[in-house]
Amino acid sequence: MIRRSAALAFPFVAFCSLAAILCAQEWRGGHARVEGTVKSEKGEPIVGAKVMLRRAKGAPAGPDVTTDKRGHWAYLGLIGGSWNIDFEAPGFVAKQISVELKEAERNPPIEVQLAPAAPVEKPREELMVGGKKISRETADAIEKGNAALAGNNYSEARENYTRALTEMPDNAALLMRIAASYYGEGKLDEAVRYARQAAEKDAQDVNALRLIAELELQRGNLEAGREALSKVPSEKIKDGQPYLNIGILLWNKRKAAEAEEALNKALAIQPDLADGYYIRALTRLQLKKQAEAKADLQKYLELSSEGPDAKEARELLKSLR
Repeated sequence: MIRRSAALAFPFVAFCSLAAILCAQEWRGGHARVEGTVKSEKGEPIVGAKVMLRRAKGAPAGPDVTTDKRGHWAYLGLIGGSWNIDFEAPGFVAKQISVELKEAERNPPIEVQLAPAAPVEKPREELMVGGKKISRETADAIEKGNAALAGNNYSEARENYTRALTEMPDNAALLMRIAASYYGEGKLDEAVRYARQAAEKDAQDVNALRLIAELELQRGNLEAGREALSKVPSEKIKDGQPYLNIGILLWNKRKAAEAEEALNKALAIQPDLADGYYIRALTRLQLKKQAEAKADLQKYLELSSEGPDAKEARELLKSLR
């Protein structure tokens, strides 16, 4: 009995498989020819578009063809009746149409235009700077700004940093880089404005205070410069230039004693600051300290024998003999 059941089952399976094949192939053997072109909305042929012909009734079977370099496709040997035709191409919106194919007469060509697919937006990559998420675009702008600043291309650096500022308006370091870029461009008013914004965002940023002092003194704003410099811890001041600038401004105001004090600080920090000795010599001459002035002039010439004030220094030394 077991053998008989197994033997009877085989023809039944074979019959079903044959029926499925026959059903799948029932669209073949006709005489209908269908053809057409697939183009873009601009009328340009779409090469390699996939055209899928499927019976609208019965088993959803049918052939697939692709378009040639002219966007043309064709198929011969279909049975007549209702057909669905799907058109697909990378970068375009898929389209489906329904047609009635006839075997006894020529079927009109099918002209199809596909609309461009909307571009798929990639998710914005986010990075972290100072504990804040930023986009890849902002990170790239900062990197470009850093490269430009390193190459002394200050306007390009500023433009990139300003672009990044849209996403990072409270970042003190970024504000400082914009200030530095403006400083490099010689735009002191804008530079000090951004340096002060950086100081407001980070009151402990001694670099911002240092830059504010330098900028204010260069702009001739003695009190603003001294105030900013007074907030910088003395151990953080590594060069004598700020005190040199204060000394110059005080000397110009005929405040020789205060100027000498500032210049003493400058030279204590930076003993090889040649200009400091020359300006201090001038202040000491105002204070009638001729011996000290003479020593400063000699030190200046020792450090800068061909400096911009070397000629005047030699003439002053002659007058002090």
